[in-house]
Amino acid sequence: MIKKIHLLLLAILLPMNVLLANDILNNDSGDVAPITKNVDFALSRTTYAPSTVPAEDATGAPYNSLNLEIGLSRLKLFGYAQSLYYYSRTNGVDKNALDVQRVILMADAQIAKRLSFFMMFDVVKSEMHEYYAQYEFAPFAKVRVGQYKQPFTLESILSPTYLSTINFDPSVLYLAGIASDPLMGNYVARDAGVMLTGDFLNNGERHLFNYSIGVFNGPGMNRKENNNQKDLSGMLQYKPAKNILLEGSFLAGTGHAQAPSPYGVFPKDYNYARHRWNVGLEAKLSPLYLRAEYIQGYDGGVHSRGGYVNMLYRVFKNCDLMLNWDNLDKNTHTSRAEQQAIYDSNGFVTRLNTYTAGVMWWFHQRCRLQGQYIYTKPRVGAISREFVTQLQLVF
Repeated sequence: MIKKIHLLLLAILLPMNVLLANDILNNDSGDVAPITKNVDFALSRTTYAPSTVPAEDATGAPYNSLNLEIGLSRLKLFGYAQSLYYYSRTNGVDKNALDVQRVILMADAQIAKRLSFFMMFDVVKSEMHEYYAQYEFAPFAKVRVGQYKQPFTLESILSPTYLSTINFDPSVLYLAGIASDPLMGNYVARDAGVMLTGDFLNNGERHLFNYSIGVFNGPGMNRKENNNQKDLSGMLQYKPAKNILLEGSFLAGTGHAQAPSPYGVFPKDYNYARHRWNVGLEAKLSPLYLRAEYIQGYDGGVHSRGGYVNMLYRVFKNCDLMLNWDNLDKNTHTSRAEQQAIYDSNGFVTRLNTYTAGVMWWFHQRCRLQGQYIYTKPRVGAISREFVTQLQLVF
C-alpha cells in the first residue's frame, strides 16, 4: 500500500515540476491569471462557495481587498478577526470571559500564469495554519502541495467567517479532527499532503461536479509524521441545481494515539485504524438556507457517528435567524451504564445533543455581530447552558 502511494505521488509531482518550470520561463506579465478564488477552502469549489474575500457584502455593496504587485507576483492581502463574550452555567457553576477567538492573516500570490501560493497565519495562537502551492493544469485538474484542510465534511472546510454558528458543531469538531478528540488532539482538520482537485461537466451554467482526492501525513497541522503511514481523503460534490449541493467524503488512515483511548481499547502512542465517511446537503432557497450532514467513524474497534442540521432564515436585509441541532455519539456500542462508568472515571462524555438558536446582523460587508444561546444535553453528565456573542471583522 505504501509503495503504491509513493508511486502515486511521483506520478503527480513529476509532470507538475516539468510544466511549472516551462510556465515560469514563458510567463507573460501581461496575461496573468486571476488570484485564486478558493483561498480559505481546502477545495477549488467554484461551483459551491465564494472565497473568504467576497465580491460583495450582504447588502450588495462591492468589496475590495488590497492587491499589490511585488516583484514578479501579484499579491492579495486580507484577513479577519473574531472576538467573543460568553457566559455559561454547568452544575450550578457560572463562568464568563471576553476572548479574542481568532485573528487570521492571509496572503494569496499569483506567481505565474498557472501557479499560485497561499499562506494563513493565526496571530492569536502564533501558529501557521496553511501554506501551499497550487498548479492548475486545467479547471478539472489542479494540484495542491503543502499544508491545508483535508477534504472531509462540508462544515470543516468552510471558513468560520461563513458559518452561522459561532462554534463548529460538536460532531464535526470530534469526527473531522478539528478539536475535542483526545486521540488526535486539536489540529483543526489540517494536514500536510498532496491533493488533486477540480471541476468538471459544465452544463453551460455551472460545473456539475467537483472532486478532491489527496494523500496526507496523518498526524495533523504542524506535526511531523509519527507512524510512517499515510491517510487518504477524498470528496465528491454534485450540484444538480443552481442552489443545491450534494456531497460525500471519506478519510481512511492510521492514527497515532496522543492519549490512551477513553474506552480502554488501546494505550497512548498506539497506531490504530482511523476511518471516516460522510454525506451532506446544502440548499440555498432564499430566504431559507439549509445545510445538513451525517458522519460515521471508526477508531481501532470503536464505532462513532454524528450529524447536524443547520437552518438560516433571512428576516430582513441584514438580519438572519438561525437554528441548529447536533447529535454526537462517540461510541455506539456502549450502554448507558457503561457511559456512566466512563464519565465517572475520566469525565469523558460519550453521547450528547446540542441545540443552538441565535440571531446574526451584518452591519458592513462581511462584518457581523452574532448572539446565540447554546443548550448541551449529554446522555450522562451535566447539562450546559451558554450564551455567546461574537463580533467579526473581515478586512
